[in-house]
Amino acid sequence: MARRSEAIDTLQQRLQALEPVIQNICKVAGTPGISFAVSHNGQPIHRTSFGFGDLETKKPITGSTQFPIGTMAKTFTASAVGALVAEGRLKWDTPIKSIIPELQSTSVTVTENLTIVDLLSHRSGLGRSNLWWQGSDATLLLEKKDLLPYYNSLPLTGQFRADWGYSNWGYALAGEVIERVSGKTYAQYLEEKVYMPLGLNNTTVEPVNPSDALDLARPYAALDDASLYPMPQPPVNGSTIMAPALGGVSSADDLMAYSIALLQAFRCEAGLQTNNSSLAIKHGMQQLSGHIFTTKGLLEKSYAFGWYRTQLPNTVLGMGWNSIYVKRMPKIIPRTHVGPLIAHGGSLPGYHVSIALLPEINSSVVVCTNSIALGDVSGWVSMALLEALVDTPEPSDYLALATEAAGNAALNVKKFEEKLEATRKAGTATRSREEYIGRYRDEKRGWILDVRARDTAPSGLEVAFQGLDSQAWALSHYEHDTFSWLASREEQAKRGRMVTYPLVVDHFKLHFQMSDGESGKIDRLLWKHEAGAPVELQYFMKEG
Repeated sequence: MARRSEAIDTLQQRLQALEPVIQNICKVAGTPGISFAVSHNGQPIHRTSFGFGDLETKKPITGSTQFPIGTMAKTFTASAVGALVAEGRLKWDTPIKSIIPELQSTSVTVTENLTIVDLLSHRSGLGRSNLWWQGSDATLLLEKKDLLPYYNSLPLTGQFRADWGYSNWGYALAGEVIERVSGKTYAQYLEEKVYMPLGLNNTTVEPVNPSDALDLARPYAALDDASLYPMPQPPVNGSTIMAPALGGVSSADDLMAYSIALLQAFRCEAGLQTNNSSLAIKHGMQQLSGHIFTTKGLLEKSYAFGWYRTQLPNTVLGMGWNSIYVKRMPKIIPRTHVGPLIAHGGSLPGYHVSIALLPEINSSVVVCTNSIALGDVSGWVSMALLEALVDTPEPSDYLALATEAAGNAALNVKKFEEKLEATRKAGTATRSREEYIGRYRDEKRGWILDVRARDTAPSGLEVAFQGLDSQAWALSHYEHDTFSWLASREEQAKRGRMVTYPLVVDHFKLHFQMSDGESGKIDRLLWKHEAGAPVELQYFMKEG
């Protein structure tokens, strides 16, 4: 017993020694506040918060401060599904079509065979189509009523149950399953079956009014010099289209309690410990087991339900996109065998959070931050804490990595512009701007792109997604009849675009075309926004 106590003391010393490093990571990356916690043997052993939830009022971050959790919401959706299965109201292999008869996807195979397991493990083979619903300036471009029509229109971009493709749409549909099977709203069912049994008092997917919330961290974006810019509150909640994929708020204390409950459920079902009380989380083994490989390699990397699984020693998937900002990601190398690492991050404009689980040693890490920084601070901090947990023989220099990432993140769009310029055909001419102006509509979904005059834009034109002024971006001429709506990193950050994701060339190009060759009139616009989808499905036809 004394030896075990000494081991805990030593672990706590390693964790405490990281605190100055973590504060410096927040500083170089541009994060005003952070709250994190570590558990071991089913008990919290380290909790710390730094900085401010609101820079104007200087309100400090605490363990009970609420943060929107972004895609961490997927694990709560999976827990709610586990409760439905435990009640006998749903089976893992129940066809979704038997619950939602309106399901009529673009693939007969998917329509007839899709199950909740396929949705929760991202193996439907259907497109991601995030640009349909995700707008800037805290605006959602679709409503909840649009879910089924748009899901039914998703193109097949992979092989059903063979190809993994991360899909917010799949989790949105899983939320619809929860509502139809339970007869309650998504928010009500989560409150009854997950939040309340675990005593998660700071966790909800109901709408949160920032002016009324007692302890809600304010969102910020880090500008290129790591200074902070206040953001509007993200609108994703139980009444919106993507709530089961990235809705809700929670706190570090609540997420720690949740992580301990998940570990207990998994370990009891796996026979790693006996169950002395009723488990609040049902089907933990199913939720945390891998259901499809995310990449091929000697060591396993797979996806569970709302979680990435990584066999250590290995680089880690699922905690942000820091890999695009550094030359080499660190490997987490345990001193002894610790079993698989199960982790996931969550991000929205103004926030990054993450949870990491080590079921075999009954340990977890939770990190919450209130900025979209120059790199993912929650990812760096999570990995630093994990290395302390597994007593890595030669810990990585996470401050150096965060500093490298911050410098490259600030230059990310500029480097992307150079890439675009290098492939541009110089000296090509445009038509008069009046020939491009008009409304272009996706005929199947009714989604629109308005091309309008804008004297201050480099080309004299702008594009407004869904025709909304809040979604208007200046157009620059690229070549021939192709224009780009790429803006500077700082403009994108200030307007709430997720600048921490990989930039994709085709997302920013609009190709105007005509049906009768060079002599004809512009009558269509090609926006190749969906990788893997047939080009003919990505046209917008000009009205009038």
